[in-house]
Amino acid sequence: MNDATANDSQILRYQSGRGLEDVCAYGAGLQLRLSDGQRVYLALSPTELTLYFDSGPVLHYDLEGRLTKISEHDHYRHRGLSHRALLTRKRSAEEGGGLERAMASAEACDLMVAQANALTVKALDEWQAGTAVTEFAKPSSEVAPTLLSEPLKKAARFDVPVALASAEKFHTIYGRVAVLPPDQYNALLVQATEGCAYSGCLFCELYRGEFYGQKTPEQFREHLTAAAAFHGEGLHARRSIFLGEANALAMPQSTLLELFHILNEYFELPSPEQEHVRASWWLGRRKRFDGVGSFLDAFSGTQHTAAEFSVLHELGLRRVYIGMETGSNALLRWLCKPATAEKIRRSVYALKEANIAVGVIVLLGAGGHQFDIAHTKATVELLNELQLSAGDYIYFSPLVIYCGSRYEEQTKALGIEPLTPQEIDDQERRIRRALRFDARHGRPYLARYPLETFLY
Repeated sequence: MNDATANDSQILRYQSGRGLEDVCAYGAGLQLRLSDGQRVYLALSPTELTLYFDSGPVLHYDLEGRLTKISEHDHYRHRGLSHRALLTRKRSAEEGGGLERAMASAEACDLMVAQANALTVKALDEWQAGTAVTEFAKPSSEVAPTLLSEPLKKAARFDVPVALASAEKFHTIYGRVAVLPPDQYNALLVQATEGCAYSGCLFCELYRGEFYGQKTPEQFREHLTAAAAFHGEGLHARRSIFLGEANALAMPQSTLLELFHILNEYFELPSPEQEHVRASWWLGRRKRFDGVGSFLDAFSGTQHTAAEFSVLHELGLRRVYIGMETGSNALLRWLCKPATAEKIRRSVYALKEANIAVGVIVLLGAGGHQFDIAHTKATVELLNELQLSAGDYIYFSPLVIYCGSRYEEQTKALGIEPLTPQEIDDQERRIRRALRFDARHGRPYLARYPLETFLY
């Protein structure tokens, strides 16, 4: 292998004032100069393999060798395990700034994998053939190749046929993953249920026509085994566990206890005393997670008490997400959601009493112009009563009106005019401005929750 000293070459940059050799998260790094003069920096962290090319693209692979992202100076392409891709582009100042997101076509996702594979194979082939010059090695020229060789070989095998076969395996285990909360996109998903037990909300098409079923503890164990095997070394990058699907926590307490005991057999979850889990505790560890999250509605199945939630907290439950949608009982009825502001309040209070973080989801634009004022006012009132604090979440999810959906048919029949995107933004601003939190307990995290760009 040809070698050059680091003094003879410029190390590729991680940021404008920081070289890749200074990134402490990378336990191993190797910079190669390929035969065509192109440089590539191979970096291995506890969660992924990354290839930085001086021609622009940065390729990210999980430790199973699956492509997860291609990033360039003004856009990103994220690839999910389902072999779907999300394109994110930074708008220019002339365009008004911000980010623009769109799902890619199947052909574009294939092309993404093919482009990454060509670059990765080229780097591996030249490194193995000795035609690439080694310009820098971390921690040393002896150790770095040993650490990087196998992850790079795995990544180089990930071509389009392998990606399609991996996605087929994914769908065999999971079926169609409808949605997760934004802070759970990086979770290990395990499905205790399939579909939604209610599936009657006027606005929701996520589970329409989908079979609903609850797994027995034996079926759950089999599913968990298959999911863990599929993720493999990729588990190093997964932070939490998400117990799906739509409303798993509505199952009877006795069933939930069995499922949580199974999770604790397979994985190491934080003890009840570990309320604030440091990343150093779970990061890069295949069987450690910082807790379990799940969805819960306030009206179906078993309504758990604070004492029951406390028992689940002891077994690792740390985050629960409630589709509040609105604080207006009239709008909830119109949306065919059999919840009330009082039921939502009771559920949140029970979770908070059990020391479980709460995420509430507000449906922006629900009911259009007819409900705009009432929706905004009642939602603010309920959110301010929930005593949310640091560690909790408020997600603002813009209404998606699907073509031919019951929601579209009903609003047309009643002559209800939907809010424009600008009016939805204004509704969100009005709600945000009116929120009040106790400074002693901190503010919850507030963010957008766009359903149409979900990727797993």
